[in-house]
Amino acid sequence: MSTPKDRRQATADRQLLARRWRLRWAAAVAGLCASVALSGCSALSGLGIGPTPTPVPPLYRYDTAIATAEAGADREAQAAAYYARAGAHFEQGDYAAAIEDYGRAIELDPANARAHNDRALAHQALGQFEQALADFDAATRIDPAYTRAYKNRVALLEVTGGDPERLAADYGRLAELEPAAAAAHRYRQGVVLHGLRDFAAARAAYDAALAADPQHVDALYERALLSYAEGRLQDAIADLDRAIRLSPRAANAYYARALARSARGDRSGALDDLTAALALDPDNPEALLARAAIALDAGDREQAAADLARLELLAPDDQLAAAADALRQKLRAP
Repeated sequence: MSTPKDRRQATADRQLLARRWRLRWAAAVAGLCASVALSGCSALSGLGIGPTPTPVPPLYRYDTAIATAEAGADREAQAAAYYARAGAHFEQGDYAAAIEDYGRAIELDPANARAHNDRALAHQALGQFEQALADFDAATRIDPAYTRAYKNRVALLEVTGGDPERLAADYGRLAELEPAAAAAHRYRQGVVLHGLRDFAAARAAYDAALAADPQHVDALYERALLSYAEGRLQDAIADLDRAIRLSPRAANAYYARALARSARGDRSGALDDLTAALALDPDNPEALLARAAIALDAGDREQAAADLARLELLAPDDQLAAAADALRQKLRAP
């Protein structure tokens, strides 16, 4: 059993050990701080020891790089520093600040095609489409092989629907720059030219697409429509035959071939194609109307009446409704 003297001695021993531990801890901390004195003991911040680090602004390193570059006489280095900060502004969604820094980079290095391209994207993000197009123009003028700038301009023109001539030219240029994707680019070029009613150029683009990829179903289909419009019915049917072999569930191809067959006087073949189209797309109003018309001409009044009744349930547009009314009057005639 311990005596009061023993208890007092034990307490003194514990106090001595505690003082020794505190001294050792203080010495260890002092030594560690000394080794990182220039960094304000930042190595201890994770332990909650030492001063709290000063927060660094998000663009601090970019601002510092610009300041360093500005202190020298190297305009290329200055342009690179502004371009880098512009990219940081863009990533943060501060497009106005990005435009300002890209502009400074361009002033310092006017031949910087990437700065023009990236500033165009910032303008586009703000809905400033004319300025964006001007910068894309500059980028492709500086670097005629700048594929990304062409793609970005194509994307903008597709969205805005502006300047289809330039859009067609850009698809042509992309076909040259990206041979592996030439079929897709030539096809899109053909569609744009077709819309411009430049039929000869559109056919040349579709031909180029199919030369690059003979199994490009969309190019076959669009070239067939062009041939049909030009009265080249056999050419249209040949392309649609190929399209259907490649894509047997393409209802629109059956419908288009039905029109071409009907125009050639092949009523039976046209009815077969329309039936195939409607099996794949039962609510196709154009196919219903066409089958009703051909069936009526063939004397199949029952089929014609059924198709017109189905068409009426679909609430067709005014043009189709007027054509359907004309067929109903013909159907009611003795």
